[in-house]
Amino acid sequence: MAYSFTATTTSLSNGRYIITITEAECAATSEAVITNVPTCGRLLKQVTHLASGTGATVDPIIGFVTNPSGLSILAENDAAAATVNNISSPANPFNCSTGVLYHRSRPNAGTDNVVMTRYLMQSGWE
Repeated sequence: MAYSFTATTTSLSNGRYIITITEAECAATSEAVITNVPTCGRLLKQVTHLASGTGATVDPIIGFVTNPSGLSILAENDAAAATVNNISSPANPFNCSTGVLYHRSRPNAGTDNVVMTRYLMQSGWE
């Protein structure tokens, strides 16, 4: 079976968004494409959980281009773990003119991993 993902952007009240990603057959280079992102906002929280598979840890990254690096990174995890829970304090402001972000869970081993991620975002910088 090949890598697959679902990415759902849910608009809440007060300009808040929850982005939920579920990945199957996830490997280190697998990438989910997130659409319908606010063009100007703040990243509040990132949670990534390795539900099953060969891997023992995940080390997520999210950015503005495919395979984000350098200045194209919005947020990158510091220490790999089975469950990563990062809270931005203060919130991480961003400008995403395309309304599209790219997420990689980056499990440490295997291609059979099931990974779940949730991002909490706020539209606007104020």
